[in-house]
Amino acid sequence: MSDFLTWLVVGSAAMAAAVVLWRIWVRPKPIVNTDDYQHALQLWIEGERDEAAAILRRVVQKQPDAFEPFLYLGNLLRELGDAGHAVVLHRGLTMRGELSPGQKIASGLALAEDLLALGQYTEAGQVLDTLQRHALENKRYWKARFAQHQGANELPDAARVLKQAPKHVPERDAAWFREAYASFQLDRAVGHALAGEAGEARARLHDVENMPETGSRAALVRAILAARADDPAAALGEAADNLLDHPEELDIFLPMLQDALLRGGQFTRTIPLLETACLAENAPASFAIDLAILYEKLDQRDKAQRILTLKAGQPDLTPNVAAPYLRMLVRDNPDTAFARTWKYLQMPKPPVDWVCGTCGRADERVRWFCPDCRSFRSHRRGTRAREGA
Repeated sequence: MSDFLTWLVVGSAAMAAAVVLWRIWVRPKPIVNTDDYQHALQLWIEGERDEAAAILRRVVQKQPDAFEPFLYLGNLLRELGDAGHAVVLHRGLTMRGELSPGQKIASGLALAEDLLALGQYTEAGQVLDTLQRHALENKRYWKARFAQHQGANELPDAARVLKQAPKHVPERDAAWFREAYASFQLDRAVGHALAGEAGEARARLHDVENMPETGSRAALVRAILAARADDPAAALGEAADNLLDHPEELDIFLPMLQDALLRGGQFTRTIPLLETACLAENAPASFAIDLAILYEKLDQRDKAQRILTLKAGQPDLTPNVAAPYLRMLVRDNPDTAFARTWKYLQMPKPPVDWVCGTCGRADERVRWFCPDCRSFRSHRRGTRAREGA
């Protein structure tokens, strides 16, 4: 009898083990409805994000064990501004027991990006810590690390992440991080320079001084530092040597240079610089207006008219751009019909904001990094007035 019981117990255990193994290895895996899933992804690509999300919701309801539909639904919800629900989906994925290494990385990075979107930087860092050993070659990992430190206002750590990333990611991604590091440090440098924090500005310039990605932006920062230090000779020299071939940076710097020279009683020293700059094919019309104003101050109206004639037909030579020169003409000739008409006009001032083309953030100074959406070199001058940003 005891032998019978022993065999009965052994047989029952063997049968239970066989059932478990069958469930693991033989039971059919959930099959995602490929047509609906692919259709949802196509709609997402085409910009129909709400409809794509609705289809993906139906897919995951029918296939609760599927991985990719859950992953992409969470990513889409985060993109739609619903990072809270994305966290729930992605956290559930990370807790599944049978994930491949690639799936663990994908779900972990998605969860970290959700938490970053919610401003939960400490928890996002903890998630990234669990991925560090396995995701160092992944561009998204380093971007998320940067966002974590930048969002927590740990700017030196954020810069360190951008500097280290090219040592680990494939070369096709390394160039992006080198450019991002240069832009981030130069953005910090120009902010310090405009705030009069010369030491900090020079330290950030030193960080990127040997990088070809700095271009003319480093020269602009050095020129601003010289102008803010009331060293017009150095400022003028920097502009003449390094900014003449870069109209955008020179246009940013000219008002500061003229202020510095005016304080030193040397404003006419900008004339040779502007004359040379105006000859460039891509020189903005504002250069010609600034030069015409200087000529007028020196009673050289014929030269002012000549330089404006050279720029005739240039698309950006508009009444808004020319308004400072026109005001000067009205003041000097108050009895003309033009001057009398001018008094009735409300001439709008050109916007001077720098606006991010990605998220719309507006700043009064030039920017090469957007703190809100973390895009690089997306700011453009005068895209939108500050009150509407």
